[in-house]
Amino acid sequence: MSWTEFLTKLDARLRNTRWSWGGVRGDGAVVLRVWQDRVRVIDGVRCVMVSHTAKHADTDSPGYAERLTHLDLVRAGATCYLVMCRAKDPARQPREIAGFNRERVFVGGKVVEFEGNEYIEIADSIPAKNLLPK
Repeated sequence: MSWTEFLTKLDARLRNTRWSWGGVRGDGAVVLRVWQDRVRVIDGVRCVMVSHTAKHADTDSPGYAERLTHLDLVRAGATCYLVMCRAKDPARQPREIAGFNRERVFVGGKVVEFEGNEYIEIADSIPAKNLLPK
């Protein structure tokens, strides 16, 4: 199953299958693609990078612009789910997905800034099947 098919299954349709980094579900929850190698502990809390500001600040990337919109929704109180992905080659840009966790999604907490980038707290993990539309 592809990343696009997985998000569709979770009712989080991508705006664009080529450049979207996440989607919004019918219930308003945000589902974001995140990278396993970008997880770190900040002030004792496990977090994952969701905005690489230094890299994207001066780009016209539609995926990055959409990511900022998704983060605004999370800051405004939207529930956030994170799909943990592995990169084929973490040094290569743009990244390609080698695989992702289809069994569990992570529940995002608050957005925090650290070293000029934005991270989201990883609050919990739940079975992906819990997000399937009823």
